[in-house]
Amino acid sequence: MARAAKKTGNGAPNSEGLGQPGTRGLKTTSRIRPTWRALVALLLGGMSLVFAYSFGRREYLVVGCLAILLPVVGLLYVRLRRPKFEVTRLFSPPVVSVGGVTQVRLRIRNLGGSASTGLVWDDALPWFEPVETRELPSIGVRRTTPYVATYDLHPPRRGIYPVGPFVVEHEDPFGFATSTLAIGKPERLIVVPAVSSLTEGGPNLTDGEGNAHLVQRRVTGNDDDLTTREYRPGDALRRVHWRASARHGELMVRQEEHRSHPDARILVDTRVGGYPDALMDPGFSWSADWASEGFEWVVRMTASLGLHLEAAGFRVAIDETARPQIDAIGEAWHGHRAEGFLTSLAGVQLLEHTLDRRLVAAPEKGSGPVFAVVGDPEDATVEWLVKHRRSGDAGYAFLVAARPGVLDRLQDAGWVCVVAESLDDPADAWLAASDQSGYVRGSR
Repeated sequence: MARAAKKTGNGAPNSEGLGQPGTRGLKTTSRIRPTWRALVALLLGGMSLVFAYSFGRREYLVVGCLAILLPVVGLLYVRLRRPKFEVTRLFSPPVVSVGGVTQVRLRIRNLGGSASTGLVWDDALPWFEPVETRELPSIGVRRTTPYVATYDLHPPRRGIYPVGPFVVEHEDPFGFATSTLAIGKPERLIVVPAVSSLTEGGPNLTDGEGNAHLVQRRVTGNDDDLTTREYRPGDALRRVHWRASARHGELMVRQEEHRSHPDARILVDTRVGGYPDALMDPGFSWSADWASEGFEWVVRMTASLGLHLEAAGFRVAIDETARPQIDAIGEAWHGHRAEGFLTSLAGVQLLEHTLDRRLVAAPEKGSGPVFAVVGDPEDATVEWLVKHRRSGDAGYAFLVAARPGVLDRLQDAGWVCVVAESLDDPADAWLAASDQSGYVRGSR
């Protein structure tokens, strides 16, 4: 017997199940329990038996036995009539950014020997989000097409989250017992950081003589810049450019024109010592690890900066102060080149404070503009940043609530420093770098 759907709060898993304190979400632990009606029946049944034996009234004996038997039958019913479902969970889109919406599509197929009874269902979520406990109608055993249910999710924070399992709850026909059952395994949802559009008002870079000048360098045309030529015997038909052929009146084929791409480097501080606000994550996200609002801003800025530089025609290299976690953006002609980059940013985390040999050894020198995205870096990290900028290269450091001494050291080494707060838009930091003001609008 399905109950009326009601608003519930579905939260992160804890030691007792799914719901956070003060919420009603279905628990992820499978269990069978009597309802309040069964407890009242058992109490009345016990009182009837005592009254029957005390006063010799047999009719009360029958009533007492019946009152006790009904809850027992209800418990057996929900135990033997447990539903058997096959649940497939799909996300659309499968990768969503923070603040976006993804639709969860559930395909439910009955694997039992008879039609299922009416149920209520819920989906275990790794964060708190008000959802409705919905009714699941009876599903026939011979139904060829599965029952489809959908709902929307609004991820509040980046990460790689387990969504599920599918949780159902059903009662016996008389409401004396209820059974909660977790079905299937969770599916992984990737939540990438929100990307800000870095407008053309920010700094543009190219190498010049002596100091770096502020000019944008962009590859003409798109990344798959193609030219055409006449068809030659042996050319594959898949390379025929039909639109150009129609225009020229003869077969024309595509010819790739490889172009050189300028280089840019992004230096990211992933050491927990560089973020004074770092605290141990309580475990409500994908990983019980360090959490820092300053680091979340660094991740957003890294994502926005990487995509902007790649779109401007730069070949972007990523270097980190700790163990590498961020995937490089692929070559321009590979297609979907930023997918791995953003996915890796969804799972990047702060690492413990350990002296890494990469901070001690002299880094390899590169060419092109250098961007540092850090919080309040340690002294060893600051020296590592200084070594990564070669004389003549443009260097821009985006910092979150950094100490004045850090700014002085980087500025003395030729870096343009921009100080931001964790709530600032990365686009504002990019604009602040263009006029070298050093602060995001509203931060100071």
